[in-house]
Parts: sequence; structure tokens; C-alpha cells
Amino acid sequence: MKSVTVFIITLLLTTLSFVATAQHPTVSANEAMAYEKGTRNTDGTPGANYWQNSSDYYIQVSVDVKNKVLSGRERIVYSNNSPDSLKTIVIRLYQDVFKKGVNRNSIVPVNPADIHDGVRITSLKVNNEIVDVSENSRQLMRDGTLMYLILSKKMAPHSKSELQIEWNFDFPQHTLIRMGTIDSTSMFVGQWYPQIAVYDDINRWDTRSYNGMAEFYSDFSNFEVEITVPDKFMVWATGDPQNLKDVLQPQIYSRYTEACTSDEIHHVITEEDILNKKITTQNHTWKFKATNVSDFAFGVSDHYLWDVTSVIVDKSSGRRTVVGTAYNKSAVNFDNVISISRETIRSLSEEMPGIPYPFPYLTVYAGDFGMEYPMITNVGPDEDFGMTVYANSHEITHAYFPFLVGTNETVCGWMDEGLTVFIPENSQHEIAPELNIGAYNTTAFAHYAGIQDEVALITPTHYLDPGIYFYLNYAKGEQALRMLEMELGPELFKTCLLTFIERWKYKHPTALDFFNTFSNVSKRDLNWYWMAWYYQTGGIPDLAIKSLTKSGNKYTVVVENKGQLPLPISLTFYSDGKAVGTISASASKWQGGRIETELVFESQEPVTRIVLGSETIPDANPDDNEYLVK
Repeated sequence: MKSVTVFIITLLLTTLSFVATAQHPTVSANEAMAYEKGTRNTDGTPGANYWQNSSDYYIQVSVDVKNKVLSGRERIVYSNNSPDSLKTIVIRLYQDVFKKGVNRNSIVPVNPADIHDGVRITSLKVNNEIVDVSENSRQLMRDGTLMYLILSKKMAPHSKSELQIEWNFDFPQHTLIRMGTIDSTSMFVGQWYPQIAVYDDINRWDTRSYNGMAEFYSDFSNFEVEITVPDKFMVWATGDPQNLKDVLQPQIYSRYTEACTSDEIHHVITEEDILNKKITTQNHTWKFKATNVSDFAFGVSDHYLWDVTSVIVDKSSGRRTVVGTAYNKSAVNFDNVISISRETIRSLSEEMPGIPYPFPYLTVYAGDFGMEYPMITNVGPDEDFGMTVYANSHEITHAYFPFLVGTNETVCGWMDEGLTVFIPENSQHEIAPELNIGAYNTTAFAHYAGIQDEVALITPTHYLDPGIYFYLNYAKGEQALRMLEMELGPELFKTCLLTFIERWKYKHPTALDFFNTFSNVSKRDLNWYWMAWYYQTGGIPDLAIKSLTKSGNKYTVVVENKGQLPLPISLTFYSDGKAVGTISASASKWQGGRIETELVFESQEPVTRIVLGSETIPDANPDDNEYLVK
């Protein structure tokens, strides 16, 4: 152990001078320890000793739609699969983000009318022992959106503990941060149940309080949830519905079951059904079951339309995903969302990434904002059809990141957001030809790159303010992946990505696991790339044509890198307005601090103009990207 301690101390000291001296991604002390203990490997694979904890949640919740109060009780069987004895269990109470005095850095301001006293814990037992839940309790401590439960007896490695919790809270009526009140009788419910925080091999307990900005990090767990709602209310949720036959009128249930095996769109609930009020039975408790998922969310309404279809996602087995949309008739463009969703899932399964959609169900709930949960999304309507396509396909793609590959969104938001912007771009363009998100992000990145507050992309997401959060995670995150694909080529890039997904499906990778997998699979030293795009603070994309030398039919162009990022080079040559050829070069041309490189083009036709760049290569200063040949 002495050698490990010395190694970690040395590592910490060298990290202090990292920005000035490091030529490869830094390894934190915690990651070094993980390598030492064999839970992770330096080639990007999970180690032989990899472990992760999990929970089984059994929840009964009642939704008081009129008074906007959720009341629930749950039994949690927590599995400590770690080699550690646990003295404390950390529980997330996300709705404490609305508590008086809690630090918030939310995407939207919290309406003062939604500020309350937090989640009310009315009862708590651990292994049938009663825990004092009063403000003076010596076993409970609350901080931000976290509740620390101090155990009377340590939880042994590879053991289970049972928690029983009863709670309630006032549901936000005026503030929509990923969830909230959509209209007087429609609610989208996320971040609603007491959830055990992640305890992993890198940081042990994840104790970052939710502040309304950075998203989530959750264990893969199992859920059995019963949701009781008022008369005539529908429920759409994560998981496999267990009792639809008992809660739906026969004609509605029949339409639904037919849609589950059909390629056609079925209008399961119509305007006429809503007017006739013959949709649900007198059984008001809806039951759902989900296995190996990282969260559970649901939506309710008494006046939403419901369209359902299905799509084969695995041709070898014939497995289908049931796709539904639940929406208010006034939700513009939402009558098209069912076909958008179906085509997105087909494309994800067959083309990019080309992995069968991992879940048997998906419901797109027309709410507000845009937020993903396992098997259900909350997406607001948009008058622009292209943005309707973008928003819905983006949230649907999150099924792969973070719900198949369990990325830590509070630390590496660029990983899941960047990938879910990048992956569906071709299918988005197919659905809406006017939509070119790749070109849009190229322009946005070129415009904002190097702004004063820009930090390195690797900066933990929970440190970011809202403005930088969206720019880094979405625009720069997508650009870094696009430039990497151009560097490796589409085929090798996809092979690396598929390998990463296969290695880390239903596990928790770090940024280094991502970087090391790409380097390992491509058999290339990509440290120069990671350092420039992910670890460098700021960085402006700016290539320029510096000079031209002509010798007969040969044109030698000197391209200068006036910025700080390694970019691919694309030169297009014109003869009197007609393109006569294009040459390109890899971003690796700029390795080793090179700031100039030569490219040679031969043409039988006289070249009159040379243009540098393309719509998917960012350039902050395009004025020096054109050269007129005299």
C-alpha cells in the first residue's frame, strides 16, 4: 500500500502543473486507485473487480391533482455489492430543490410561489428499526437535496438492507424544471421519489446536491410502482404496464393491444373518447414494472389524446418497441410526433448507432421543456416542424446515453448530450430536410468559441452556469465528436463507439474510459486530440490560407493554424466559378505544435479561386479562407 500512497501523492503534485506540462489526459487519484484495485483498466475496459450497487424499489404513490400534492410510501431493498462497509446511506430528495434556502442554479428561475419546506418525511425504517425523522434526529442530516442516513450498524459488503419510507411534497405549479404542472389537470412527474444515491468505485458516495442545472447520475435498479390518480385520469410511465386491462375500458384496451404489434399508427384515445368520458374504469391505480433502469417518471392527464404504434427494432428476433405519444389536441405539430418517434427509433436501431433500441416501450409526453427518462420523455410542442423533429429525436436518443450506458451527467454532461446531438443528425435531416443540426452547431461553435467564461470541456458539469452549460455540452460536445469522426473516418469511429457501448452498457464509465476505449480500439495515440478538445481551456478554431505557389499545373497551398484547435483541412479549387477538385488533410497535421502545413493540388484547368473549409468545419474568422489566384 505504501507504493500506492506514494504514487497518488506524486500524481496529485504533478496534477497541479497539469495545464502547463501534461501531454495526456490526467488521471485523478481516485481513478488511479481504481486501476490499482482492478475495477477499471487503462485500456478503457471494466476491470475484473468492477462492481456497482443497485436497488429494488417498491413504490405506491397517490397524485392529488387538484391540490398538487404527491404522497407516497416505498420499500427499498438496497444491495451493497461493493467491498466496503457502509456507515451511511445517502438518499436523494430532489424536490428539496424547491426548499427555502437551498442553493439553486437552475435553467429557469424558480417561481416564489413554488418555494416550500421541502420533502416531508413522515416515517422511516431501516431493517424494521424505526428512525427518528424529526428535526432533532441524530440519524438524519439534510443538506441541499441530500439526506444522510447514519446507520446504527454498518452495512457489510455484499449484503442487503431494507428501507421503508413514507413521504409527501407540494408539486410545483408554476415552475417547470424538467417536470411540473403542464395545465390544470396535466402533470409530468420526475425527480419525485426518495432515491438512493450512487456509491461507486471512483468517488464512493455521490454527494453533489441537485441545483436544478446539471442532470443526473443514478444506479441501474428495478421498479414496481403503483400510481393512484383521480377518476378518469390516464397515466403514462416508465416500464411495462401491468394492469391496463383493468384500468382501461375494453374498446380502448383493444385498440392499444392491436397497436402493440402493428406498423400502423392507431388513435387509441380520440377527441370523441374524451368528450364521451369512456376511457378508464373505476380502478384508479395503475401498475408498472421496470427492470435494470436508472430512473422512473410518469405523466398524468384527463384530456390527452393517445396515439400508439410499434416498430421492429431487432430484425433477428422480431422484437418490437411500442411507441406512443400523449398530447393535448392544441399541442402544435404533436400529431406528427408519433411518426417522428417511430422513424427515429428505427434509424437508431438500424443505422446509427445501429444497436436495437434498448427498451420495449417509449412514450413521448407533450409537456414543457425537453427531458429524457427511461421509456418516457417530456417534450414541449414547437411551432417549427424542424425543431419538433430535433427535440424529440434528441430526447429519444438518450435511451443509449445515459440509460443504456450509465454516464455520470453531473460530471460528463458533454458525453451524453454531445452524443445525443451527434448520433441522430442524419435521421433528423431525412425526416426534415431543412434541418441541418451539424451545420448549425458548427456555426454556433465558431461564433462562441473562446468567449471569456469558457472553461475546458472536461470541467465537471455541476460547476457550469446555464449559459456555458448549453454551449459546452451541446455545441462544443457535438463538434468535438464530429472532428473526431473526421479524424478516424466514419467506419472506425463507429466501431470505437459501438465497442464503448458494448463495454459499458448498464455500467458507469468515466471520461477516461471513453478516451481510452477510442485510443485502444483505433490503435492510435489520440492523447493530442483529447488534450486539445477536452482539456484545453477555450480554444478558437481558425485556419487560414497563408500563401500559394504555382508551378505549371501544380498549386502548393500553405495553410496556417491561427487558432488553438487541431482541425481537418478541406480545400476546394475553382476555375471560373466551377469546382474542379477538392483535397483534404487530417487534423493530425497539427500535432507537435505545428502551425503551418502544405497541400498540393494539380489541375489541367487554370485555378482562379481557392476556398478553405466546409459547413461542418468550424472557423471563427472565415475572411481569410478564400484566395484569388492572379
